[in-house]
Amino acid sequence: MIRAYLADDEEHALNLLELLLARTGDVEVIGRCGNGFDAFGEIGRLQPDVAFLDIEMPGMNGVELAEKLGSHFPDVQIVFVTAYDRYAISAFERDAVDYLLKPLEMERLTRSVQRVKREVARLRASEAWAQAASEVSGTAEAAGPEKMLRVQLLGETQIVCGDQERLKWRTAKEKELFAYFAVHHGQRIHRDVLLDELWPEENYQKSKVYLHTCVSYLRRDLRQLGLKSAVVYEEEKYYLDPNLPVSDYQSLRHALIATRAAGNLQASELEGVLALYAGPLLRDEDYHWAETEIRQLETTVEALRLQLGELYEQEGDYGKMTETARLLLKQSPYNEEAYRLLMRGCSGSGKLDEVFRAFEEMTARLGELRISPSEVSRQLYRRLTERA
Repeated sequence: MIRAYLADDEEHALNLLELLLARTGDVEVIGRCGNGFDAFGEIGRLQPDVAFLDIEMPGMNGVELAEKLGSHFPDVQIVFVTAYDRYAISAFERDAVDYLLKPLEMERLTRSVQRVKREVARLRASEAWAQAASEVSGTAEAAGPEKMLRVQLLGETQIVCGDQERLKWRTAKEKELFAYFAVHHGQRIHRDVLLDELWPEENYQKSKVYLHTCVSYLRRDLRQLGLKSAVVYEEEKYYLDPNLPVSDYQSLRHALIATRAAGNLQASELEGVLALYAGPLLRDEDYHWAETEIRQLETTVEALRLQLGELYEQEGDYGKMTETARLLLKQSPYNEEAYRLLMRGCSGSGKLDEVFRAFEEMTARLGELRISPSEVSRQLYRRLTERA
């Protein structure tokens, strides 16, 4: 038997829902009220398994109430009761949360109750496992999964926990929402900013429902990795729990900031920073909101590689110099400075044929853009080949 709380500003709607839930034989209604403010306090006191929330209550509506519940009582399942059209609802009907369309239908309500029962059973099993792990380890919490969590934004976007398979996203928007939070880790993001960035052309009220649904998916998926309060909501702002491990992108970003602050660095120190670069930020995604961060990161890494190559040149290490130039060209294939670095490295190694090849490759690459090598590049090429 699952314990339910009902919130709807229409008394007859509450009566009908309670009656139909009783008919399922699987639900005990432990409380009900007509507004979101009272419902929040009552749900905190009664701790039901599920809350059935009308979306369009006055004052604090169902979506806003669900946002607060998700931050303070993440174990409470949410089922929206709404008059939204079926098209909007069907886009987000998944196992973690559910929607009931008014007027209520017994068959649909029964399916919803079964979904909630599965979620509650899964949650209880997870809690039992955590308790058992805690007792075995002798700690207050089963913290293993959290310590092994890795958040990858460079190259492929994924969350990996220990040796387990990566987290499987329920929807593309859930993945995008997590990526947004992870890129802006440490920042509190206003709800309306998220709506503008992720659903710029959607109706405001519907986009709020979509946001809450994605947050619900994210919280439940991360909870399965041992993270109970990963996404926090306060004063209409969302943010990731500060105790969560930062992503590989944030680790690299902090290292780059420290590098700029330190000034002159040795080649070995630059190597250590560049080793953190595992590929372009959000490489396989097409998120318009990330364009500035992606461009800034690539520009910074390119400049650092060029700086490293020039340090190798000063040290006379032409092998590493050419290797760095090739890595830079792999990252930025139309970069003339990288080609000049490569030509100087090949010349320093006494490989004149590779100087020729590098110049020809540069000419062909730039030709794709319908431009010719700059005078600086041509003069360098003439000087290196005449010297030979």
